[in-house]
Amino acid sequence: MIDYVRQYYQDKSKIEPFVTDKNNFEELFTVMEYHSGEINYPFTANIGSMEIRINDKSVFVMNSIHKLYNELKGNKGHNHNDFQYSGICQTIDYLGSKLIDLRKTRLTQLEFGLNIKLPMPAEFIIRENISLHKLEIHNHNEQFNGRGEYKQFNHYNYYFKIYDKAKQYNLGEHIIRFEIKYIRSKGFNPLGVFNIYDLKNKEVLRALFDDLLKRFDELTIIDNIPSNSKMSNREKQKLESYLSFNFWDKLSVRENRNKKSEEAKRFQKLLIKHDLLKTKTFLRASLIEKFDELLNN
Repeated sequence: MIDYVRQYYQDKSKIEPFVTDKNNFEELFTVMEYHSGEINYPFTANIGSMEIRINDKSVFVMNSIHKLYNELKGNKGHNHNDFQYSGICQTIDYLGSKLIDLRKTRLTQLEFGLNIKLPMPAEFIIRENISLHKLEIHNHNEQFNGRGEYKQFNHYNYYFKIYDKAKQYNLGEHIIRFEIKYIRSKGFNPLGVFNIYDLKNKEVLRALFDDLLKRFDELTIIDNIPSNSKMSNREKQKLESYLSFNFWDKLSVRENRNKKSEEAKRFQKLLIKHDLLKTKTFLRASLIEKFDELLNN
């Protein structure tokens, strides 16, 4: 569920001497001016894969708590396995035991996502079936040198990411990940998230999941058209238009917004009429099932 977090200490008067104390952190990395020998910011230390970065005016603690959890369990730092509620609580408590005043920090960035097992390679679904989000085209579409398909849709407060988690880690099963990266706290503060300890609250996690599901519902995911489809040529032409970003972009101007809403309704009716939402229905049900499983373990 929870992956990357970035926590912010506004007051560094206590945390900086704590981190720079050798009794607390055996390794501390700094920047040194070669000729003068002057030590400069930033200072960095680590708790496993978590990085503590001390700047001249602030302190951040950041990285994947999912990877940290796996490290604590003696595994490599990866995030392709399930991260259950109990694991989230254990990892947050561990961080709190290694730092001071963690409850006084503010979360400034956060990732929430779920890994779903598939009966087929995730790259096929990402490439062939997932096309638009909020009727807008992706901002990033990468293949990582053959190590998986990745699409990212950028919005003001968040990025919505879909990628092939199995191929990323060369796994022997098919896994797709849907993930929101909140890049501003405005995206998650209304959901009740302010501090990392809020993530131990099941109602807060459910609010984050509901937001993920809302973003999922905004995706355009359609099945491949079967060879025996009864769709008319006119309907196929219309579908081709609906799957084009340019079609919706032209309708985004102020004078066409009512028409855009009507066309979106016609698009949905066309998909329902020809039963082209089976993939989306399967993925949605899988997300709900996976979240409930992780929350209750």
